[in-house]
Amino acid sequence: MYLKKSKLKNGRIYLSIADGYRDKDRKHTRTITVKSLGYLDELEKQYSDPISFFEQQVKEMNREKAFNNAPITFSIYPN
Repeated sequence: MYLKKSKLKNGRIYLSIADGYRDKDRKHTRTITVKSLGYLDELEKQYSDPISFFEQQVKEMNREKAFNNAPITFSIYPN
């Protein structure tokens, strides 16, 4: 996942959290929006530095995703 910064035609920047994946049917990568955050100028009113704040959230989401996708190993003893 990553913080996507989209510059729109009106000159404003829109922030969202996006994730990329491989589409097996079409044989290329695709991007899905995980969470829409809003316009950067409006988010600056709520947060002192919205980009670093949301980048930290993305890091935490990536840690959770890696933890959930980690393989589970176990041992079976015959006795």
